[in-house]
Amino acid sequence: MKRNTLIHEPLYPPIRPHQWETALFQSKPVRRLKHLAHFGAGSLVTSVVHSRFEHTVGVWKLAAHFFPDDDLLRAAAILHDLGHLPFSHAVEEALEFDHHQITEQYILGEEMTKILGNASIKSTDVVEYLRKPSVLTGRNHVLGIDHLDSFFRDTYMFCNTEVPPHHILPKLTCTEQGIDTDLETGLYLLKLIKQDHELFLSPFLVGVDRLLAEAIKSHWNEQPHHADRQVFAGLTDLDVVAMLQSSSSLRAKRIIRILLYEPDKIHISEQEGYPIRIRKIYAKAPLCNGQLLTEISNDAQELIDSLPDLTFKRYVSINS
Repeated sequence: MKRNTLIHEPLYPPIRPHQWETALFQSKPVRRLKHLAHFGAGSLVTSVVHSRFEHTVGVWKLAAHFFPDDDLLRAAAILHDLGHLPFSHAVEEALEFDHHQITEQYILGEEMTKILGNASIKSTDVVEYLRKPSVLTGRNHVLGIDHLDSFFRDTYMFCNTEVPPHHILPKLTCTEQGIDTDLETGLYLLKLIKQDHELFLSPFLVGVDRLLAEAIKSHWNEQPHHADRQVFAGLTDLDVVAMLQSSSSLRAKRIIRILLYEPDKIHISEQEGYPIRIRKIYAKAPLCNGQLLTEISNDAQELIDSLPDLTFKRYVSINS
């Protein structure tokens, strides 16, 4: 199969896109995802810099691999992350945005509606699909396609995987409930989930997200009241960095300088600075021959039970 170099990522075998899928990938809202770090503000202080675009291609590949004839799922996989803000989740809560609502606005817009219509897919059907539990998100505590790619990709990019994802893929099937596999592979996937939490929800990296959010809030607090905060939702990571570097807020300029050039000055403590915590624990597991893995394996249940132990309440500050 001839590889489409504009729609490519290294974890899974190539998939031949339909013409309408190529059009979606070449649209401006989807191309914008190339400029949003999947790893949030952590991309500023680590070497892990894969984008929301690579993740989107991966989710689409998995959807097409498991359900090649389900055009609605394939469309939803391409469009499911359109509404993410710059640096992904890093500032969404602090600025009171909802990326799900923004995603729906993009999908219902003229550009997406026209491309989907050419494939006889209604944009309203895609929105409705994304609003409900599905094989994309996983149902009833079962691992879904979206997060499967995240756990594969995050740990792979951090060089923390024992087995390349394309070697694991033949051992996986997918039902309407979510990912199904054998016991050994299922336990390996749960270990990846735990590793992903340990890597990317560490106090330091959660603190980096919080500092970026504080820089952006400091910048907006000095803008005129008529400034359109909704414009922020359509920016890229590079736009935000440039905005903060030229901000009238000295605090915003100092924080972005620290994040870019002096991350060693970031300090995590028990009682001083901005409070930080983990936003969400993902406690879903794969199926094993149709049964939830945690219901047939004590080791699997122990892995899931250990995830809440990673939660914390700390503070982040910048040393003088």
